[in-house]
Amino acid sequence: MAITHIDHVLIAVNGLEEAAERYRRLGFFVTEGGEHPGRGTANRLAVLDPEYLELIAVRDRAAAWPDLVEHLDRFGPGLFTFALASDDLEADLAAFRRRAADGVTDLRPEEPWDGELVTPGGRRRTWRAFRVAGGRAVNPFLIQHDSEGEEKRRKLAGDGELLPHPLQYGSVSRLAFAFPTLDEGVAFFRDGYGLQPEGDPSVCPSRQADRVFFPLKRGLIEVIAPRGGDSPVAAFVAERGYGVHSVAVTVPDTARAADQLESRGVAVRRLPSGTVQVDPAHTLGVRLSLVKG
Repeated sequence: MAITHIDHVLIAVNGLEEAAERYRRLGFFVTEGGEHPGRGTANRLAVLDPEYLELIAVRDRAAAWPDLVEHLDRFGPGLFTFALASDDLEADLAAFRRRAADGVTDLRPEEPWDGELVTPGGRRRTWRAFRVAGGRAVNPFLIQHDSEGEEKRRKLAGDGELLPHPLQYGSVSRLAFAFPTLDEGVAFFRDGYGLQPEGDPSVCPSRQADRVFFPLKRGLIEVIAPRGGDSPVAAFVAERGYGVHSVAVTVPDTARAADQLESRGVAVRRLPSGTVQVDPAHTLGVRLSLVKG
């Protein structure tokens, strides 16, 4: 399997400057990002290790990814989708095509495309990716960058130096993806993306949801489904079909991070487990949790 980890999480925003300021207040170091030539979008990045959060805005509605334009029109700012990192994109593409041709999944890969970002200072980085069609919502896509490791991080920094996050954010611990039923979610990632679940399903009491984990080489995908109509996940899937529900990022000390956020005027909820949930009013609608890591 060439899929290695969650590469980046896309957060749709209306204004990049406002969004960058919001995430700086959350204790992220945010880069100046750049523009995607010919694709009608621009971004700012909060670079983690090895993932990053991408604040992405539409500059030209006619040229931008239609799903992104529709998402902002229907739901406003918030979690949009995510990319899975591949260390052999052609192998993943071929495997995806085989599964689709064999009728294992209704999901099908689109033709791969070459992406490019140009910074305000004229620096350039590139990647190759393919999107996934089918289903009832926006699907995760696969990506392979033109570099990896520290070289990739330097390129993600853009024109400047990549500075530490004031709140010492580390990596994406897990990303929760919600479906109407757990069986649907398991089939989506197992049969569509070739990932394998680990362990038996369990219950997440705080979300009144069933869940199962798909471990990657780094991090994991948490598939969740509502246990009943009272579950907060039920309203999400009723509105969207399925999609990225929430993201958890590591910090060395969750209690200290919560104290720092509160000192910045950011509302948080401290769970008995030690997890800290940030009020979505401060994250542009993103359900963001901080976990020890």
